[in-house]
Amino acid sequence: MLFNDQGSTRPSVTLAISQPTHAVISGRILRAWAKPLHEETLLAAEQHDIAWLDWEVSPSFDPMTGRPHFFRAIGAAQHVPMWERGVDRAYAAYGRRVALLVSRHANTIYERFSDRHRSADAVGKLADEQAAEDFLRRHRPQQEQWARALGLDADAVTRESGLIAFADNLSLVLCGAIPAPPQFDVTGAPIRLTRVPDIENAYTLDPWPLSVDEIIFETEARALPPFGGFEDEVGMRVWLAHPARALARSTLRRGR
Repeated sequence: MLFNDQGSTRPSVTLAISQPTHAVISGRILRAWAKPLHEETLLAAEQHDIAWLDWEVSPSFDPMTGRPHFFRAIGAAQHVPMWERGVDRAYAAYGRRVALLVSRHANTIYERFSDRHRSADAVGKLADEQAAEDFLRRHRPQQEQWARALGLDADAVTRESGLIAFADNLSLVLCGAIPAPPQFDVTGAPIRLTRVPDIENAYTLDPWPLSVDEIIFETEARALPPFGGFEDEVGMRVWLAHPARALARSTLRRGR
């Protein structure tokens, strides 16, 4: 789950955006890409967080924040089984290419980011480390087998995985979940990101990589109560059953 603080609203409100919703934004970014992409690559971008579907229906409670856990606050020992089911679902529902790219997206998490180590104690950190390494050990051979069967060489898989990773990170920025970096590395080519003055959650990219001059994203989110959290898990569950709904809005536009 992602959290978007709508600072310009009065009173201010925090929106909870689901991982699958954020993934759809990733897909929309690549669907507007200037160079045509394979349809199943676009589908994989839209479904890259399929692993989180069940968790988003019934998220765990973070007593430190009084909210559902932010997705990066969960360690690999907890989310590796989710990714295992997600890859299986992608394969069963959409086939090898989508499953390959979903699986490779999990590789990106477990190879490049520290998010997998979220336990506070040494034993928990070791469990997170072991779970991540076990996922990579089990899934790399399957990924290579799928790529061979699909006729995709290593460069093609790296390129498609890199585009999905770029769209994923850009979508996280647009959703307000992570700070905006000065630039993204898109399969070796830097793209600079600049905030549009006086417009909330609006950015330009340079060089502009899309086929349209502007995309406006509007997605339905769940509004947290005015006090921003819950006293306990029971309160969170009551809210989940009947949350207030609101639109989260963001914009990508070509620089003037």
